[in-house]
Amino acid sequence: MDVYHTPAAALDSLVARNLLPSSEFLAAARRALGDLAASLRERGGRTAAQPWRVLKIAKGGSEGRGTALSGGCDSELVLSLTCFKSFEDQRVRRAEILSELQTLLQSWWQKPIHGLSFEFPRQDRPGVLRFRLASLDLKHWMDVSLVPAFDALGPLNSNVKVKPVPQVYSTLLNSGCQGGEHAACFSELRRNFVNTRPAKVKNLILLVKHWYRQVCREEARREVLPPAYALELLTIFAWEQGCGKNAFSLAQGLRTVLGLIQQYRHLCIFWTMHYGFEDAAVSCFLRQQLERPRPVILDPADPTWDVGNGAAWRWDILAQEAGSCYERPCFLQAAGGAVQPWKGPGLPCAGAAPHPIQQDSAQRPPEKNHSLHAVCPRTEGRRPSGPAPGPSGAASIIPSTRGTASDLSQIAAKDLDRFVQDHLKPNPQFQKQVSKAIDVILSRLREKCVYKASRVSKGGSFGRGTDLRGGCDAELVIFFNCFNDYKDQSTCRPQILSEMRAQLESGWQDPVPGLSLQFPEQTVPGALQFHLVSTALESWMDVTMLPVFDAVGQLCSGAKPAPQVYSTLLNSSCQGGEHAACFSELRRNFVNTRPAKLKNLILLVKHWYHQVAAQNKGQQPALASLPPVYALELLTIFAWEQGCGKDSFKTAEGLKTVLGLVQQHQQLCVYWTVNYSFEDPAIRTHLLGQLQKKRPLVLDPADPTWNVGQGSWELLAQEAAALETRVCFRSGKGTSVQPWDVMPALLYQTPAGDLDKYISEFLQPNRQFLAQVNKAVDAICSFLRENCFRNSAIKVLKVVKGGSLAKGTALRGRSDADLVVFLNCFSQFTEQGTKRTEVISEIRAQLEACQQEMQFEVKFEIPKWENPRVLSFSLRSQTMLDQSVDFDVLPAFDALGQLGPGYRPPSQVYVDLIHSYNHAGEFSTCFTELQRNFIISRPTKLKSLIRLVKYWYRQCNKMPKGRGSLPPPQHGLELLTVYAWEQGGRDPQFNMAQGFRTVLELVSQDHQLCVYWTVNYNDEDKIVRDFLNRQLRQPRPIILDPADPTGNLSHNARWDLLAEEAAACMSALCCVSRDGTPIRPWPVKKSQQGSQLGAFCEFRFLAPVICSFLVLNCEFWFPVCRQGSGSFSSRFHPPTPRQPAGAMGIWGSHLYSVQPEKLDELIENSLRPYEECQRQIHDTVNAICAILQETEQMPPTISVVKGGSYGRETMLRGNSDGTIVIFVSDFEQFQDQEKKRDEILTKLWLCLTEFQFTRKMPAKMEVQKSPSGLTFQLSTRSQNITFKVLPAYNALGLSEKPTPQTYRELRRALDMTKAHPGEFSVCFAELQQRFFHNHPRKLKDLILLVKYWYQQCQERLKGLSHLLVYALELLTVYAWEQGCRAENFDMAEAIRTVLGLITQQEQLCIYWMVNYNFENETVRNILLSQLRSPRPVILDPADPTNNVSKEKACWQLLKQEAWSWLSSLSPGQSPGPSWNVLPVPLFATPGHHLDKFIKDFLQPNRQFLDQITEAVKFIREFLQKNCFSHSRTKVQKIVEGGSTGKGTALKTGSDADLVVFTDSLKSYTSQKNERCRIIKEIHTQLVACQREKEFEVKFEISKWKAPRVLSFSLKSKVLNESVNFDVLPAFNALGQLNSDSPPSPKVYADLIDLYKSSDTLDGEFSTCFTELQRKFVVSRPTKLKDLIRLVKHWYRQCERKLKHKGSLPPKYAVELLTIYSWEQGSGAENFDTAEGFRTVLELITKYRQLCVFWTVNYNFEDETVRNFLLTQIQRTRPVILDPADPTGDVGGGDRWCWHLLAKEATEWLSSFCFTDGTGYPVQSWKVPTVQTPGSCGMGIQPLVNEMFAFRSPRTRNGNARRDFWGSSGSCFLKNPLAVTVARSTLLHPSSRFSDSSRNQDRPVLPRPARWTLALHVTRLPRHTRAHRASPAPSFFVNHGVFST
Repeated sequence: MDVYHTPAAALDSLVARNLLPSSEFLAAARRALGDLAASLRERGGRTAAQPWRVLKIAKGGSEGRGTALSGGCDSELVLSLTCFKSFEDQRVRRAEILSELQTLLQSWWQKPIHGLSFEFPRQDRPGVLRFRLASLDLKHWMDVSLVPAFDALGPLNSNVKVKPVPQVYSTLLNSGCQGGEHAACFSELRRNFVNTRPAKVKNLILLVKHWYRQVCREEARREVLPPAYALELLTIFAWEQGCGKNAFSLAQGLRTVLGLIQQYRHLCIFWTMHYGFEDAAVSCFLRQQLERPRPVILDPADPTWDVGNGAAWRWDILAQEAGSCYERPCFLQAAGGAVQPWKGPGLPCAGAAPHPIQQDSAQRPPEKNHSLHAVCPRTEGRRPSGPAPGPSGAASIIPSTRGTASDLSQIAAKDLDRFVQDHLKPNPQFQKQVSKAIDVILSRLREKCVYKASRVSKGGSFGRGTDLRGGCDAELVIFFNCFNDYKDQSTCRPQILSEMRAQLESGWQDPVPGLSLQFPEQTVPGALQFHLVSTALESWMDVTMLPVFDAVGQLCSGAKPAPQVYSTLLNSSCQGGEHAACFSELRRNFVNTRPAKLKNLILLVKHWYHQVAAQNKGQQPALASLPPVYALELLTIFAWEQGCGKDSFKTAEGLKTVLGLVQQHQQLCVYWTVNYSFEDPAIRTHLLGQLQKKRPLVLDPADPTWNVGQGSWELLAQEAAALETRVCFRSGKGTSVQPWDVMPALLYQTPAGDLDKYISEFLQPNRQFLAQVNKAVDAICSFLRENCFRNSAIKVLKVVKGGSLAKGTALRGRSDADLVVFLNCFSQFTEQGTKRTEVISEIRAQLEACQQEMQFEVKFEIPKWENPRVLSFSLRSQTMLDQSVDFDVLPAFDALGQLGPGYRPPSQVYVDLIHSYNHAGEFSTCFTELQRNFIISRPTKLKSLIRLVKYWYRQCNKMPKGRGSLPPPQHGLELLTVYAWEQGGRDPQFNMAQGFRTVLELVSQDHQLCVYWTVNYNDEDKIVRDFLNRQLRQPRPIILDPADPTGNLSHNARWDLLAEEAAACMSALCCVSRDGTPIRPWPVKKSQQGSQLGAFCEFRFLAPVICSFLVLNCEFWFPVCRQGSGSFSSRFHPPTPRQPAGAMGIWGSHLYSVQPEKLDELIENSLRPYEECQRQIHDTVNAICAILQETEQMPPTISVVKGGSYGRETMLRGNSDGTIVIFVSDFEQFQDQEKKRDEILTKLWLCLTEFQFTRKMPAKMEVQKSPSGLTFQLSTRSQNITFKVLPAYNALGLSEKPTPQTYRELRRALDMTKAHPGEFSVCFAELQQRFFHNHPRKLKDLILLVKYWYQQCQERLKGLSHLLVYALELLTVYAWEQGCRAENFDMAEAIRTVLGLITQQEQLCIYWMVNYNFENETVRNILLSQLRSPRPVILDPADPTNNVSKEKACWQLLKQEAWSWLSSLSPGQSPGPSWNVLPVPLFATPGHHLDKFIKDFLQPNRQFLDQITEAVKFIREFLQKNCFSHSRTKVQKIVEGGSTGKGTALKTGSDADLVVFTDSLKSYTSQKNERCRIIKEIHTQLVACQREKEFEVKFEISKWKAPRVLSFSLKSKVLNESVNFDVLPAFNALGQLNSDSPPSPKVYADLIDLYKSSDTLDGEFSTCFTELQRKFVVSRPTKLKDLIRLVKHWYRQCERKLKHKGSLPPKYAVELLTIYSWEQGSGAENFDTAEGFRTVLELITKYRQLCVFWTVNYNFEDETVRNFLLTQIQRTRPVILDPADPTGDVGGGDRWCWHLLAKEATEWLSSFCFTDGTGYPVQSWKVPTVQTPGSCGMGIQPLVNEMFAFRSPRTRNGNARRDFWGSSGSCFLKNPLAVTVARSTLLHPSSRFSDSSRNQDRPVLPRPARWTLALHVTRLPRHTRAHRASPAPSFFVNHGVFST
């Protein structure tokens, strides 16, 4: 079906055979769609709130147009509905109708159509409901779209040539729709347009679409290509223009269409069959459409839909493919010549290169002649003398030119990026040509010129990377050695320019083909201008060569010029920008380093600039004085830096921002200080002078003398305003694109003396707008008071305005305000939260009524998004689009009543508030009036300062967005500003810069802030006083709301980040005087002085207080009256925190009060160090490490390693520890450390002290040396880390891991120096660090929580050693490794586990073998010695001599604290969930201690087991008595199975089964069918049982309901032990069991027959044999059951580790394997547990050979059972048959991931639990891996046994239902005969059996080995025979096939 390889003559045949859709499928699909249409017409929307019905249904899509392809096609059902009265109605109700249509569709398909399938794909198209109809073989499908639409056309005349009335299209254009949004309304016209074409045209369309499908085979690629419908229209156009006949050559047609695709850049196609230029509105719109980027292909039915959409689709991909296929067979004639395309107007010529068709006035749409329906352009060389009218309805093509194709106003916002790529980016080929030409020119100048150049800089837009397609500019700045200063340039420059021109004129010998050099008129003095022109590429470049003085010199990347460069420039008396060329490199680098997308935006702005200049050329006198385009480049960069700063952004937003700044050109003040700044006095004086000049001011970032903003901006501003309403600034939803928030001048760059002017110009809102808003708000308030709850008992008491608008601190642009509605339905604070939703619903309804009823001078918008807490609306200026106020409407409880002058709330108001609130400021809305009054009474200038502070706050855009990183609230900054003014003197006419600087100073000292007022609440009431006491103990900063004491406006906020911004701003121009000195802040008092203490005793007179860190460290916060003893007394006695203020988020609060679910939040907010502080410390530490490695004062340093909490990445916020370990080459062995330690420490101290005083680092550094060692402390704002400096021996050398020799030397060094064990562990710091680095982040968070708990314990308990911290870290890692190993886990479960281990500290024995093990004798002796020492034992994973848990007394204290926290984590309940982790890992338990391990940790509590037994007994009796009491069904018996029934239960989380046998289950199949009914009845009775009986254990029924099983659990109320029960109904297949005899063979024969004849799963009915399973295990010795417990515990550990990697075999399989190991290997009641455990694990490693079964309940005597068993044991290994159920192969072959379990077993075989008391390995039992019929006591001799033994474990049994030995039964052993080998014969080990009945591919014996086995048959004993045997046959093995 490849088009390319099909000969031209065979294309018709290709279409007929392969491309036409299946007629059968089309017929079935059409029947289905017809039936659906009838159903929709009949039913309609009856269930909707507003019923609708279907007016008509129009069929569209390729199926409707008759252009459906074979395979997949599309169809469209357009439903014209009665409920749509206009185009706009569709948007409102479409979602509701689509939902109802989906329901109708699902209902309709309840009766499927024969031969079709139905499915819903992902609904990714708005306004459309899609489904797919497919043939049953899935070869054909149809994607159907249901589109509800407005009936715009009404009933159509059958005459397809009748036009719709023009009003249809003018209404469409007035609806504000997006392009093609309502195309479905014109589906009939579209269908008729295509459907009426000749059949052969449709065949050509199919061929083109098939080619298109070949090009874009990938679905993802198809999304960027134009739609197939565009190619349909292009094909029709090609046929109309080039052929018009019913019969033609498909090859010619295809060739023509592909030629048009190649020339897509010049396509402009439309038809005037249904619309034209007669109607003025349509005519105007069409002209706009025809100016869009090429290709333009307008839908003939809907003029708004440009299906070509050159700005959106990747036509270039299709064009490339089209251009590459003309030599293919499909375009070769039979005679050998090439197929020629059709010729006609607008069609390409064969062999001609694509070229633009020039447009003249004759080829444009008709201007005045309304009778002209279409214009067809000519592509001949001559221009036509007049218009060429075409027939009515014919297509028209208009080529694009650079002027019109790139009209920015016509480009949709979403298409701007594509527009830049396709039309504005320069031609890469031309850029290469220019680069080559410039290199040639420069090379010649270097060689020939007398004056020598030092270097050359490429500038201009070409050098900056902002050159436009077509024409651009470049600067070649040549630095000459002969220029020693700026003045030299004027003397030598004329000679140099003359010589350069002569060289260019004589030396240009066409070095770059296609590129010409031309000299224009020289208009730039001091420069040589020439043009580089490429006619073929239609591109040129204006090049300016400038010989200049090298003022800057060669700069390193990122380096600034020296200040002297600019002071010399300023002293040269130059004109502004006269010497700008000298700084060309700086200018180029400033722009060139910007992101690619920003440069694209610059291209777009420059294109708009050129467009404005071109349109007004010769018309505007001011055109010549436009500012340079470079000013627009800088303005674009400024807009991006201040408004976005991201590499990726929305181009339309950026463009609108730049044009907005252009409109504000009279206020523009833009400059940068990247190359020059205010530090140098001369530059500062010059810059301040520049800033006083008339705006606009746009200073060149490279040359401060050049104001590039000079020029006439009025024309640009006028055009920018006109563009704002065009389509390029409309979003996809039709709304206006919002610009970035950028001011025309920056606060940071505003001189301090101009701040008042800055506020007035940019921050104060427009008075007229405020008046309009206030008027509207008053009307809204009145409306709400009068209309809300009119027919209800609820009444509006008052409506209060709040927020910045009410307080008089609103900012220009977008401000906020609150409307608080006080209602009588709230009688207390708490009711405000419970009744809020219904109240908001009523207020919303009234606001919407108000919006419709009243006319405002502002735009009133209520968003659709609903918030149950608040209702929002906005008031926006109708004329000033950048002015708006966002309102929040909040219902509230009227706690204050009516307020009068000087009102102060009674204390009881605040008492009630304190008792009601849950979180800070929860009910602050109730105090809105107090909050408003607190600010509104302040002086006007103070409110202006508040505005300035709020604006600065908004500009601080570096605030993190993550959890725990919330920025401080604005209201907090408002209060801080008021406080600063009050403390600074209360002058109403203050200096604005001083006030601003003071606020910034306070923000920068956030960790000391404690600010509150007592104007509304005081200490008269004890409850309020105690509450304030608690509030003021919180971490700094504290800023209490003066109206609401619960509202700490600085809680949980990242003030530290805001403080960094404040520190940066304090050095900016706005905080610096003209002479460069900082503005002095007001003298704000930071603590209460003695003179004020008396006033503080009377709390009501207390002024707002700010408590500094110094005061915090005194004995009391507020010392009041000195009493006789000299002590101070106060009503407030907060304790002194030990950490620095602000270092922790919860100092002063108790960890035990934190809710378990809040632990993650606690860690995030309060325990993790701040990222910025970490970064500062990391940078400082890295610098220190570098110095220590490089210093010459030290002996040679091998390496430096970071250790301690810092190195392990477990440091807490606040104070933490670290170590810097320096491996010194002078230390050649461990003991050397002690000899030279003091000498090296002294050298290190000198080195660090010098570093401290000579280097400025991000963190503050303090070095201390004492007899105990050398330390240094690094401090940041909220982090202190004390580092120990430790010189050490490099024990690892160059290896990553230690060798046994390393630890032997360590042992020897300890003995020689008599050092304490662990004293040399510092030598292994790198191993310790690596051990922690390999663990996930959340585990380290858990470590932080444990360490923080330990710190709190240290505060309460004296004597806790800091050395235990490392032990607790290791304990936490151990808990995670043994209990979880997941990267994400529940923090409460984790901390419970760690605390639980601490409570079991007497048994703790923990170590790792990542760096050492038991293989080496020395290490083994060290480990054995450690493991025999008293508990707890926690060995350092890097140093086996270091037991880090030696502090026994500390562990006892910690144990009590751990119990306390555990009880607080689950108050009044049994212990909450935790991981199942033992204090001693099995891996680390010696083999001779395994019995004790089982007894201590695995055997369940006897008392708990007795309680379980009693509870289960009652439940069984209750179920037998009550189940089915109202029916004939009776419970026959209830059997307890599972681990508790078998006696192998573990201490925690064991399983058990209660199998309920009922008489209603008569067979296996009835068990399957009636299971759900029985389970439902049992569930009912279990619930009743739970209510009736109070058990000694907790009885919980699972809410999860499964169809096969019902679950409940019994948990200890005091112990952490539980048993999970499954209740399973079962068929009583066994009846009443006789304890001595096995079940009847018929039981198994029936089961096997059912298993083989149905889809029964392996072991599906094993519950029927629960008694046999239990009996098989329960009779075993006690010690064997303990071994089973041990193996199950090991299995559970593996399961936890491997559960994400695959499904492990069932636990029951491992139990049976343990029993098998004991039976075959020991059989004794008393055995060595380690040997048994090792044997089981070794068998697991040999799983590929395992074949294990028993014949205690079934055997080989019955023929059916025998044949089935022989089949089962031939299955893929491992095979482990359930001894009670032969259909249950719990080994499962390949079904389970035995390889994962085997891998774990292999690793465990080297563990300590397989060593004896001396450390030597124990031996396993000798156990065969294969169980054979002969080994089970049958008379089957070695041949058959060997067949099973040698059988490859990978042989697959394809159909387990069929007998392996043939369909007619076994070929031997059919009768009870035993087969013996007549003579000693070996079976070839690679042999397998061939089963011809199943075509199973089983390899046979190798062909050369034609073996024959002679066999004799011996009769079995008489009692085993079912009948007399026939004479013994002889068997021969011939190529593996048995034959008689």
